[in-house]
Amino acid sequence: MGNEIHDEVQDAARGARVLVVEDDPDLSKMMIRLLMADGHRVVAVADGEAALKACAEEMPKVIVADLMLPKMDGEEFLLQLRRQHAVARSIPVILVTASTIREEVAARAEVAASLAKPFDTDELRLLVRDLL
Repeated sequence: MGNEIHDEVQDAARGARVLVVEDDPDLSKMMIRLLMADGHRVVAVADGEAALKACAEEMPKVIVADLMLPKMDGEEFLLQLRRQHAVARSIPVILVTASTIREEVAARAEVAASLAKPFDTDELRLLVRDLL
């Protein structure tokens, strides 16, 4: 009986749109494959400006964002997104960064979770599942 409930929760999460904002092409590809294997619809972009455009087209259910990005960093992207779209305040964000100020930025940006690079892929998968 416990498995039936777990399976229903997983099925409800399938097909959720996840936005990955990562400028490292290899890491981006890895996250795309990982999240698609869990049945999510993944949109990946390489900078904050492109992320804003992707959100304007269709809001994701979860955002996985790097902090250090070209054109507009991850913190500024989140700030602008929340200014432009009130609904974005309720979208959980996972901040993924190698920055030494990760915890400080995570608190300031009010993200749901943060992961230090390099991160455990299973931890990312579980976080996305839990946030959906």
